[in-house]
Amino acid sequence: MTKLLASVTGPGEAEAALAGGADIIDLKDPAQGALGAVAPAVLAATIEQVAGRRPVSAVAGDLPMVPDVVVRAVRERREADFVKIGFFPARREERLAVISALGEIARDIRLVAVFFADGDPDLTLLPDLAQAGFHGAMIDTIGKRQGAGAASGLLSALTFAMVARFVRSAREHGLMTGLAGSLEAPDVPRLLVLEPDYLGFRGALTCGARSDSIDENKVRRMSDLIAGGRTVLAADDPGASAKRAFEPMDEARLDRIFVRDLVLDMEIGAYGHERGRRQKVRFSVDARIDRITAQADDISEVYSYDLITDAIRALVEAGHTDLVETLALDLARTLLRDERVFEVTVKIEKLELGPGAVGIEICRRRGDPGA
Repeated sequence: MTKLLASVTGPGEAEAALAGGADIIDLKDPAQGALGAVAPAVLAATIEQVAGRRPVSAVAGDLPMVPDVVVRAVRERREADFVKIGFFPARREERLAVISALGEIARDIRLVAVFFADGDPDLTLLPDLAQAGFHGAMIDTIGKRQGAGAASGLLSALTFAMVARFVRSAREHGLMTGLAGSLEAPDVPRLLVLEPDYLGFRGALTCGARSDSIDENKVRRMSDLIAGGRTVLAADDPGASAKRAFEPMDEARLDRIFVRDLVLDMEIGAYGHERGRRQKVRFSVDARIDRITAQADDISEVYSYDLITDAIRALVEAGHTDLVETLALDLARTLLRDERVFEVTVKIEKLELGPGAVGIEICRRRGDPGA
């Protein structure tokens, strides 16, 4: 189950975050940068205030990729349950040197590597982190959004498919996974699909700007949003077919959400001349979902069209597909894994073969054989 990490500046904010339902208390000084570190005395006071009620993590600081500097900063924060190390832009050899230097203390201190979506994230380092004994890895952003037109958030800096690949790869290497980076409430349902171990927040939990104090009520609303996220049925769950057993649909209690005419470039086609090149493909999806009530003002209760576009883009970025039929079936299966979706109609058209378009349209319902 995905947990809520709340970044706080000290004991007072830690108490507000705990009262609001945060699962992990993360020490950070936003005035000092993306991973600005608090003083050791502030860390000690916060650990005393939390008193074991929740795990406490601490950032090592905005540091250069110099092994001795990073190791010293980590050792100074060894009393925390986790220490987060930012892997800032640097040559791969410099980052590998830091990982190697931290290997010895990784046996005693649970280390979490922080990659930056807007800072040259080298995710090929995940196997090296696992081998060195790191406990986890996460993605954050260096730039922090402070309003319209300001620094971008995680899903603006990286595509959904790239974030999905990070979570999948980190998990395959036995690493705890976290996602952060100017996240807002609408990002939560999209990211919960990936089932990261935690989502990290600062700005969305304050009274306004990122430098403002943590607001207990905002923490509680975010905690409720994460806890209330709908279950996505695992594709390899042996009981999934029973959970998705088909029941005749009551049309009166269903609404329709759609994405129409989304055109993307992708590699598709069984012919030789279609390999190694991208062509335009148009996607249209209609999904029958739980009826939206007049009182529905909770984003966790509403199935967003973002979930459809995320699924489409992830399949497009997965690599070459021979048949539009296979692509349509994969997309339908992905969308029907969400328990709020009862039926999907998927239309996929290749736009560069012949006059107009050629393609396929399929309709699948929850519980259909092969759905």
